[in-house]
Amino acid sequence: MKILAVDDDPFIRELLPTVFEQVDLSDLQTSESGPAALARLAREPIPFDCLLLDVDMPEMNGIELCRKIRALPAYADKPIIMLTAKTDHQSIENAFAAGANDYISKPFNLKDIYNRIRVAERLIETARRVKRVDPSAPVQPAEPGVHDFALTDKLTLSHVNQLIMSFSFGNYLAQLDRSDLAQYQVFCVTLSPADALYHRSTSQEFITVLADLADAICQTVADEKMLISYEGNGMFQCITRDPELPGWEHMEKNVQKSMDDIQHPFVQRTGTPFTICVGAPVAPFANRTQRVKKTFDRSFARAQMRYVTKTSVA
Repeated sequence: MKILAVDDDPFIRELLPTVFEQVDLSDLQTSESGPAALARLAREPIPFDCLLLDVDMPEMNGIELCRKIRALPAYADKPIIMLTAKTDHQSIENAFAAGANDYISKPFNLKDIYNRIRVAERLIETARRVKRVDPSAPVQPAEPGVHDFALTDKLTLSHVNQLIMSFSFGNYLAQLDRSDLAQYQVFCVTLSPADALYHRSTSQEFITVLADLADAICQTVADEKMLISYEGNGMFQCITRDPELPGWEHMEKNVQKSMDDIQHPFVQRTGTPFTICVGAPVAPFANRTQRVKKTFDRSFARAQMRYVTKTSVA
C-alpha cells in the first residue's frame, strides 16, 4: 500500500516511516504541509492508495486539505485517515463531513496504526463496490425503472453536505469512546414508497430525490456536527451530539414540508406523494463490536414503527 502522510511536525514525519515498517508497510512518503501535499499529488504519476492527514496544521489545516483532495478525481474514493487529538470531537466530525473515512487519535501506538490501516484496506475494496453518483450531473440511463444500481445499494451522493459513506459512518460510530455515548443520538429517516420511486423513476429522478431529502434533513436539524449516510431502500441514518436536537415529530413535519414544496417530476407524473418518517432517536449501543448493527437496527425499527402508525391513522 502506497501511503502519503501529511504533518507539519518533523518528529512525526520522522517517526511514521519507522512505525509503519513494523506493520509491513514500507511504502510511506511524507509532506510537511497542505500545499506541499497537493503539489505532490499533482505530480505523482501513480496515485497514493491511502492518505494520513494531521488535523492541526498552519497555513492549511487537515480538514481543508481533505476537502481539496476529495475534489481530485483520482482521490474521490481513496481512504483518508485523520491524525487528531483524542478529545477533539468537533474536528473529527468536520473531517468526516469533508470526506475523511477514519481517524487515529494522538498519541497513537502500533496497534492503532495496524488496526486503522487494515480498515483502510477494507475500505478500498468497499469503495470499488459502492456506486458514487452526482445529483448535479446527468445520469444514464434515462428510462424509468432502468438503473445501474439496486434499490438496496448504499449509494454515495457527491456534493451533498454532511453526507458520508456508510462505511465511514460505521467507522465513526464504532470508534466513539464508551464514556461519551450518552452525548450522541442516532435517528433514522425513511422515504416511502421507495420501491415505487425506484421502479417508476429515472436514475436522475431517483438520485435527485435522495439528495433533496438529505438536504432537507440537514436544513431542518441545522447542526453542522450532524453526519448522515444513505443506507439503501430510501433510508438515511443520522448521528448528532447536539443537546438541542429538535423533537422528532418537529423534524418529520419540517422535512415532509420541504419535500412537498419541491415539484419532483416523479410526483407530478405518477401522482404518488412521498411519506417521510423520522424515528425517535436512540443512543448508540454500548458494545463496540456490535454497536453499528444494533444501533442501526434499533433506529430503523423506530422509523418503521412510525410509518405503521402514520399509515394506520391515514
